[in-house]
Amino acid sequence: MRKYFWLGFLVLALLLWMGQAQARVSGVCSNCHTMHNSQGGNPMTYDNGGPYRMLLRGDCVGCHAQAFSNSNATGAIINSIPQVYVIDQGVGSGATLYKFDDFSSRGILAGGNFWYVTQGDQYGHNVAGLVNKDATLQTPPGFEPNYGGVARSSWPAGTQVTCAGTYGCHGDPSKSDEFVALSGAHHADDSTLDGSTPGKSYRFLLGIAGVEDPNWELHPSSSAHNGYYATSITTRGSGNSTGTTPDTASINFLCAECHGKFHDYVLENSGAYGTSNPWVRHPVDFALSQAVTSSDNYTQYPNPNLFTSVSAVGQYFPDVPLGNTAYGFPVNNNGTVSSTVNFTGNDDIVLCLSCHKAHASPWPDMLRWDYSACTAGNQNGNCGCFACHTNK
Repeated sequence: MRKYFWLGFLVLALLLWMGQAQARVSGVCSNCHTMHNSQGGNPMTYDNGGPYRMLLRGDCVGCHAQAFSNSNATGAIINSIPQVYVIDQGVGSGATLYKFDDFSSRGILAGGNFWYVTQGDQYGHNVAGLVNKDATLQTPPGFEPNYGGVARSSWPAGTQVTCAGTYGCHGDPSKSDEFVALSGAHHADDSTLDGSTPGKSYRFLLGIAGVEDPNWELHPSSSAHNGYYATSITTRGSGNSTGTTPDTASINFLCAECHGKFHDYVLENSGAYGTSNPWVRHPVDFALSQAVTSSDNYTQYPNPNLFTSVSAVGQYFPDVPLGNTAYGFPVNNNGTVSSTVNFTGNDDIVLCLSCHKAHASPWPDMLRWDYSACTAGNQNGNCGCFACHTNK
């Protein structure tokens, strides 16, 4: 009897240990893999193509953009697979899947929706396999070779951005092949992120820190959202010929790897950081509480009298996200994030993502809201600028 007791105890302990060593992907294996790519005489791949390496039912597009090849594939999450391409009814005010400051009706995930780029290059990134090359831009706007000593050394004109690899955002950029760049990432233990591999990094973005919302922000709230890691540049009077680079583990640095010049000089003062206005770019990597004068009222974020999704000053607003130093490596990736902003200089950091979606949006320049609706002196809930610029 004691033998069976101890056997049962060991089995229970093993199951508990396995539960703690969480894999990034869980669920039915056949959601992602097929042994022979054939069932009833039909291929098992989501795009009816293949077969694909690693016995997968698709490549990045085939798995995460199922509506691209199958208009009957609907929803932002299919078989537990997050979708980055969901067919909408239009762009701008005609979009139904994304309404700024409306979480309940949301039908796309945190990164946005590449379908919008099919309506025009200006709506997002022109990712290979989903849309044609940008008709105007031959390289990423603001590209700066070797930015921060980490970014790509060059971007050949006309090279299209990919999901992963050398000219993509996800996976290992030292690998040109997308499959190789992401190899092993989906099955990595992501309970703690340290940036050592794509699977141990935020959203498979090698070296980037953060806390992942388990529902990919399909229906976010102040307490359920992605946690974006960032640090604040605290000394405006110092810098070098290209400015001070963001922390290489921050989500802002990820953007800077392709758009580095947008992270350079802040002020028009001897070509580097200065101590007086005017600013020459939006102050990404600076904290709202660092404003020179309190009359700027940035610490009244998120302007709760204007927006319906928030009710108090200092309540986190997922549609105008801010960065937090608390989400740096090592990251306990359990989905726990802060619902408040205390304006300490560590939890109120301006991000690229404060204004833009990462993939695409229904508004030009991948903005989260209609910029043409922003009029100083006439605040309205359609303009997210007023979440920070509360007295304009």
